[in-house]
Amino acid sequence: MLALTFPLWLGFSCANEPRVNVIHTTPPVVRAALDEPTAFETNPAAEGPWACTGELGVPLDGGFDRTIPADPDTPVVAGVDTPARVHLLLGEDGAHEVTVVWETTAATVGGRVEVGVGSDALAWTIPGVSYLVGGVRVHVARLCGLTVGSTWSFRAGSEAGWSERGSFVTAPEAGVDEPVRFAVMGDSRDGEETFAALMAQIQVQGVDFVVFTGDAVVSGTSWSQWSSWFDASPAGFLSLPMVFVPGNHEFNDQYWFGLFPSHTGVAHQNVDYGPVHLAVVNDTATSGNTMEAEALWLAGDLAAATAPWSVAAWHKPAVSSCKPHGEDPETVEWFLPVVEAATNVRLVVNGHNHNYERSLPLRGGVEESLNGVVHLVSGGAGAPLYTSSYGQVYTVVEEKTQHWVLFEADARTLHGTAFDITGNVLDDFVIER
Repeated sequence: MLALTFPLWLGFSCANEPRVNVIHTTPPVVRAALDEPTAFETNPAAEGPWACTGELGVPLDGGFDRTIPADPDTPVVAGVDTPARVHLLLGEDGAHEVTVVWETTAATVGGRVEVGVGSDALAWTIPGVSYLVGGVRVHVARLCGLTVGSTWSFRAGSEAGWSERGSFVTAPEAGVDEPVRFAVMGDSRDGEETFAALMAQIQVQGVDFVVFTGDAVVSGTSWSQWSSWFDASPAGFLSLPMVFVPGNHEFNDQYWFGLFPSHTGVAHQNVDYGPVHLAVVNDTATSGNTMEAEALWLAGDLAAATAPWSVAAWHKPAVSSCKPHGEDPETVEWFLPVVEAATNVRLVVNGHNHNYERSLPLRGGVEESLNGVVHLVSGGAGAPLYTSSYGQVYTVVEEKTQHWVLFEADARTLHGTAFDITGNVLDDFVIER
């Protein structure tokens, strides 16, 4: 068993510079404070949303500049830098917060988000932070204090240019039995047309958020591939907050961390959205971020979860019939025992294997119909399909087709429906508490 290594935190500050803390992991992480008095001093007691205080995790790498707080006094040239590839990320509290991310040219700073309830005027302004990734400036604004169960409109940008309006829906209050709808999909790689078609299906289903199970692109080190992925569904990314599971093709690269900054500052994260608690772990972890550390975090997170449904997500399946990958030995060793020991977990979602697959409810490798864990593989969002199978006895459904999965959750049931690219139903099942 690997010995755990605890991170060493180093803090430093400079006059007129944002405070940063450096945590030594792989990759290294900068945590940039969002409470700089010149840009992030807010009044949480005031009516309306505000910029989240706390820390935003952004990687420190050769391609990154420092994190810069929004500065309303920075001179900009109006109308020359329209934000690109605007996308939404869920935070830890899906009822009250969301993160907006967008790109501009390197010269544009002072980015912010204007937000309002429904289709009303955009009454509040939330400042952002920004950093350089390979010559492109990525802007991030974390919105807190949002009203539960509400539709919000927003736009992102600055005097240099504004995005189109987008919208998102916050979760119902915790403990209130209101249903939510979320999508699961993954492994698009270079199949942008398929990915766009599936995103279009998801948009018309009234989905609240999307869990993407990893491998969005062939190479996470290619900025052009990331650009093509976002450009495949600009309207989808403007309206569907995402929870992104890191895959092996993301390579733990600076681009992935830069485009999907999390509230934890590392690749694992947790989200509460109505009756669903989602715990995401990184199975492509390397030396500074070991599988053992991820498993310990997962165990602690699941033990603390209070939502009716706890769903665990990682990329490489621990239960699968699909050739050539089959079951990943590391996730079998580290993550499978954790979810089987956690009695509140009834669903695990993965990607990596390019097919659709659902298992029997399992505990200890045998069917447990009342309290077993269903393992679902969704790896058919555009990547080349895998057509061979090991034919494991616990596999209920195995379809070699491009697809996505809709989940409808309330306090008592978790209803899953898998759709192929033509909209036909591949699978329909219900998990009950």
